[in-house]
Amino acid sequence: MKKKIVSLFMVALFLIPISLVNAEKDKATVEIFDFRGNKIMEKEVSYEKAKEIEKEILNGDFGMLGIKFDFGFSNYLISYGRGKVYIPFSKERCFLRFMLRPIFFNYEKGFTIVKFGANYLWKGKSLGDYGMMFRSQCGMMLGFYGLHIKISWKLRPDTHIFVGGNLLLVGKDKIL
Repeated sequence: MKKKIVSLFMVALFLIPISLVNAEKDKATVEIFDFRGNKIMEKEVSYEKAKEIEKEILNGDFGMLGIKFDFGFSNYLISYGRGKVYIPFSKERCFLRFMLRPIFFNYEKGFTIVKFGANYLWKGKSLGDYGMMFRSQCGMMLGFYGLHIKISWKLRPDTHIFVGGNLLLVGKDKIL
């Protein structure tokens, strides 16, 4: 009887590690990268779940990965800076409305913080869905809606404040 128990115990000692090795083989690591090669997300899932994710991606459904595609007025921004702002065919100093014309900005000093949505091209620092530009920067906004305040100075560059959102945003941090 003791020999049977010892032999069963020895068999169990050898089979448990083998079953754990097979369990590790059934897992897959799913990594998601953006177009620049930055890793967005990493998940360890079962082999069957990885096949299901691959099938869903091929069908165009990215929702199960937590990646959203927003449309419409989806870039929210706060921008403050000293420098030049050019709005074609506009002589207003301040406005609170929808401006479909492009707004070109070139700040010597300032900051811009953006909550990304559907349409943006960003050459600044980003942290998740938020983009930040500090110091010297330039860019273009199209379809801005919100508040623009211009404070004119005689001996130094004008101060501009934008609070609102836009349809399209292109920004470049000149220091980077």
